[in-house]
Amino acid sequence: MRERFISILTVLSKPAVALGGAAVIGVAIVGGAWYASIPQSGTYASATVGPITQEVDVTGTVEAAHSTDLSFQTSGRVAAINVAVGDHVTAGQTLVALDSSSQAAGVALANANLEAAQAKYNSLIAGTRPEQLAIDQTSVTQAQNALTSALQTAYATAHDAVFGSADQVFSNATTPIATLTILPPTATNPIVGMADSERVALNATFSSWQAALASPTEDTESLAALSETNLASVETFLNNVLTALSDGQELGSVSTTAFVGYQTSISGAQSGVSGALTALIAADTGYKAATGGLTLAQAGATANDIAAQKAAVDAAAASLEAAQAAASQAVIVAPVSGTITAQNANLGQTVVPGVPLVSIIADGKYQAQAEVSETDIGKVQLNDTVDVTSSAYPGVTFDATVTTVDPAATVDSNGVTSYGVTITFTNNDAQLKPGLSANMRIITATEDSALQVPTTAIITNGDQQFVYVKTAKGSVQVPVTTGIESANGMIEITSGLSAGDEVLSI
Repeated sequence: MRERFISILTVLSKPAVALGGAAVIGVAIVGGAWYASIPQSGTYASATVGPITQEVDVTGTVEAAHSTDLSFQTSGRVAAINVAVGDHVTAGQTLVALDSSSQAAGVALANANLEAAQAKYNSLIAGTRPEQLAIDQTSVTQAQNALTSALQTAYATAHDAVFGSADQVFSNATTPIATLTILPPTATNPIVGMADSERVALNATFSSWQAALASPTEDTESLAALSETNLASVETFLNNVLTALSDGQELGSVSTTAFVGYQTSISGAQSGVSGALTALIAADTGYKAATGGLTLAQAGATANDIAAQKAAVDAAAASLEAAQAAASQAVIVAPVSGTITAQNANLGQTVVPGVPLVSIIADGKYQAQAEVSETDIGKVQLNDTVDVTSSAYPGVTFDATVTTVDPAATVDSNGVTSYGVTITFTNNDAQLKPGLSANMRIITATEDSALQVPTTAIITNGDQQFVYVKTAKGSVQVPVTTGIESANGMIEITSGLSAGDEVLSI
């Protein structure tokens, strides 16, 4: 009957029929009054008062709230692997270690320099003796010998890095037309031309560097400053070569096998240069501390002398911290307590900095993520209660809450819009494991005592809603205001009805 009357109104509203003017309007008014009062066939339901819960049901997968991928920050050879997949580890535990003999030597040297600086400082405080002057002179000699050795090592390491490792990817490397062979220089890839220019310049750098080291007139401090500058230039050059190498691999001009070989060799050379620079700075610092200590001892202790030596102690302590930091990069330690989920290191393997080798899932709470439709996302709020079930544990319900609601929408390939929602489980239940299915019942609103009718009773016309209420004279159209809607087909009526009213529901 409703469909027939709406069809009649549709026909009457067409332009050709509208020529009837007032007659059409009159028929519509009379017909509307007649229709609103006629009995409606169907099933009636009573408006009842009781609890009602609005919910959004979605599915997702259980995952750890915190997962971390771990890698080395320096290159080197894997010397120890202490964990396997599935092992539980504690925070601070060593997982994988590189051969750290050179780093250990650097720490030992820096520690020795600190002890020497501290001893000189203590000596100044106590007053200088002839015996102390002799000791200080010996320390200067030893420190100078150590610095001379570090200077020679720095040159040799840098020379091998450039002429031995980097020159693998250059043609005419020792001539003014040195050219990278892995990728032709282009206007859009200036790094190639930069590396070529740097390689040409390094030929002159090494020539003058070698001459300075061999010159009997060059003082140690000048040689140290020159060597530190040259090492920094070599580091920059090697970094640019690695960047160009990566570009070449991305463009396909370098095979994967060749790329890995070149990268490993040049990265190792770069690490060696960095270590040589650290050792040289430490040796230079030690030499300065030793000469400063001798000078102070010869001049006698003053307030300024003591302050200067204290600064030398601080400098030595900083060098020790730097050496220890370098040594710490030779191990991967667990940042948190948790379970190992991946371990890809192999004994004897030369690692590339920044490449993840170990993954760990932290102990703690689990979470799950789901996509909520555009029509339901307005109902979901932070801290909403969530009941979660999983097919792995029939009859078991896990408590959770909504912890994040994405502000931006996601549109899939079918054009469906949704929003990401993350829930966090309230308790660390031992039954929860990453990968379990999660059926989430997000409780978005509840009313303990609400007037409600079946949702099928609600008729919507634009912004208006109404129901048909059964009376002694037939069914009467009554406007209503609705509230929350439950998953079992009931909807709250906030105005328009009273408990016991019978409404047409089908």
